[in-house]
Parts: sequence; C-alpha cells; structure tokens
Amino acid sequence: MHNLIVREAQPEDAARCIEYMQTLAAEANIGIGLSAGEFTLTVEQEAQFIQEMAQSDNSLFLVAEVDGRIIGVLTMQGGKRKSNHHAASLGITAAKGCRNQGVGNALMQAVVAWAKASGTLKRIGLTVYTDNQPAIHLYEKYGFVVEGQSKKAIFRDGQFHDVLQMALLLEE
Repeated sequence: MHNLIVREAQPEDAARCIEYMQTLAAEANIGIGLSAGEFTLTVEQEAQFIQEMAQSDNSLFLVAEVDGRIIGVLTMQGGKRKSNHHAASLGITAAKGCRNQGVGNALMQAVVAWAKASGTLKRIGLTVYTDNQPAIHLYEKYGFVVEGQSKKAIFRDGQFHDVLQMALLLEE
C-alpha cells in the first residue's frame, strides 16, 4: 500500500481512533469481540489511554495511516503486575477495503521488532477467530503458535464464535 505510515499513536489521535473503532465495531461479520455501540470511550479517556501506553515499558499503541486517515490500529498491552509484566496481549485491526494489502504485515513487523528490542517482553499473546485464516496466517508468519482453542468464546452477529489462543515467545 502506497504512502503507508506506521507510527506510535499520540493523544491528539484520540478522536480519530475512536471514530475508527466505532466504524469497525459497526461492521457486520468482522472478527473482533466488539459490537456496534460498545466502544464508548470519550476523547479524553482515549487520549489518557494512549498516553499511558506510551509511558509503559511493556505496551505499545500503533496506528497505520494513509494520507492522514487511520486504516489500522494495533494495541499491545503489557501486564501490570510483577508476575505478568513480561507478557503482553495484542489486538490488531485493519479498515474495510484495506485488508490483505500489507497493513497488518506492517503493524506486525513494527510491534515484533519493538517487543524484541524492549528487553522487557518475553511473551505476546492474542486471540483470533478460528475462521479468520488470513489473520492466522499473518500471525504464524511472525512465529506465533496456537496454544489452545476456546469454544463459543465470542457472541457477535447473533452467533457464537470459537477463538484460538496464539502466542509468540521472544528470544532471551
């Protein structure tokens, strides 16, 4: 994708991030655990979340944009306690019309490089719908492996969805 920029989110991106997530949540048959109307953060709350992520040594909030338009978001939130500070949970999305065009790949490349360089993270986990083959393929490309499956883990669009738990263990 031409003119694609991947960068850390800034507090001033909050309103655009909210709009992006609300549009995504309203989309039918999308593999996320968020339904229309459920993303209800205020601009102030989202800006605070972005700021907290930026100040953390085990969390990262990335946006992918083209010509100033957010077309992808990745959040990786690290554990808040000593016992799980080394582990983070990842979520990634791409806008309708921008999927399978390298957005997810660019975000994953950036987050894995950041995590390896962090010196803090040893594990990145995620969940993915079992029928989301493009996403599963992307995660496997970066070394994620399936650790388990949860039946009926998500209820969205009037039906239950199974998810896989996948993780990447980072080198010492």
